Amino acid sequence: MANINFLGAASGLPLEDLVTSFVNSEREIRFGRINKTKATLDASLSGVGKLKSALSAFQDAANKLSGDKFKQRSALVTQPIEGKSFIEATANSNASASSFDIKVNQIAQGSRLESADLAFSSADDVIATSDGKLTFTAGSKSFDVDVTAGMTLEQLRLKINDSSANFSVNANIINAGGSVGTKLVLNSSETGEGNDLVISNDNAELDAISTQPTGVSAGLSSVQAAQNAIVEIDGIIATSATNKFDNVIQDISLTVVAKTPEGNNAKLDVDVDKDAAKTNIKAFLDSYNQLVDQVANLTKNRTLGADGQSVTGANGALKGDPLPGSIMSQLRNILGSTISGSDPQMNSLYSLGVTLNKEGKLEINTSTEYSETSGQMRFNKALDENFDAIGKMFGNESGLITKLDSFIKEFNKSGGVIASKESSINSQIANNTKASEAASRYIESFEKSLRSRYQGLDVLLAEMQRTQANVASALSSLPGFGTTNKT
Repeated sequence: MANINFLGAASGLPLEDLVTSFVNSEREIRFGRINKTKATLDASLSGVGKLKSALSAFQDAANKLSGDKFKQRSALVTQPIEGKSFIEATANSNASASSFDIKVNQIAQGSRLESADLAFSSADDVIATSDGKLTFTAGSKSFDVDVTAGMTLEQLRLKINDSSANFSVNANIINAGGSVGTKLVLNSSETGEGNDLVISNDNAELDAISTQPTGVSAGLSSVQAAQNAIVEIDGIIATSATNKFDNVIQDISLTVVAKTPEGNNAKLDVDVDKDAAKTNIKAFLDSYNQLVDQVANLTKNRTLGADGQSVTGANGALKGDPLPGSIMSQLRNILGSTISGSDPQMNSLYSLGVTLNKEGKLEINTSTEYSETSGQMRFNKALDENFDAIGKMFGNESGLITKLDSFIKEFNKSGGVIASKESSINSQIANNTKASEAASRYIESFEKSLRSRYQGLDVLLAEMQRTQANVASALSSLPGFGTTNKT
């Protein structure tokens, strides 16, 4: 403290050390409790956050088994030529396991228009000397392009492509030269029979770039008509205006990419997706077991060394807090319950082969020590024989996942149990911070008071020392008090 004089400078006594010792002692007493409280509250807040995260992770893993997510189907396509895609397929959870022979006779495509040879000599040709309008139509879609007097072929191309209303028409110019000259080419992506691109106008000067003339004859002709996609599924012909076939096989979506080679069809196999089911169930078990480990770590007792006194491991951050134990107890009850509305053969985790071990963790055991069938045996049988029943147990409206999700939400939601606890701890931290600030002010005042008192003592002692020295000096000059001269 720069504004406080060094104590003891006058008397020569160690008053500075004495005051510093008093202040440090008082500071240790005051802040010892405050810092300990802060460390405990910080650890508790961190612990509650870890508990919340572990619960959320378990909830996320559980929700991958909710609704129809468990009943995933695999749609495996064997392409006619390895490395090239002819069809793509997806199946929803209601698709039946089956196989199909699929032949792609024709893919859907849009139409194409071209101008006549030598209709234009270059892209700079002026297409009209007066204003007009071109209307582009394909099926139920259309858009207009305004043509201004003096507009060139290139300017028209750019305006068509830049039109915000353009549904799928692409304009290009091919400068072939020779007997072909410059050609305007228009491609429409509107597929399906009857969706040919049609161009009309309101100015006969624009007949050269129309299919429906206002005057005598149109200048554009069709070189490719829009067409449907055509497939044969097990010999049954189906058509689509696009290359996508939704529910042409019920609950299956097909996308045709290319025409299959003659005599070499694609094959589609639809089956339950056991691999995805196994992966999601394993993630569910692992996530619960990680929650068990996290809670055990948060609530553990401190550990002592071999001497029985030294602490080698601190208490868990939530040691003594009843919340983690309450959560786990209720979770175990849900996980061990019979699920109403489920198939009687598959209405619990036990029937699926999942049990709690001695550590309170979920597992699919391989032991037959206490039962004729191991968990693994029941699990494999369930996947083979009751796949959809498993999905029902997990994912129906009153299924296991619905129960778990509802339970965890009560703790993790905004304003829920954990949020309230976090709010309470934060409030205690704020109060402890105020206590720390008050303690700092007290220590500052305490030190100032000590220094004031010991400053006075320092002056007083110095004065006494000077008086003592003066008296001693005076006495030494008196006869009989001075130095004795020896002869």
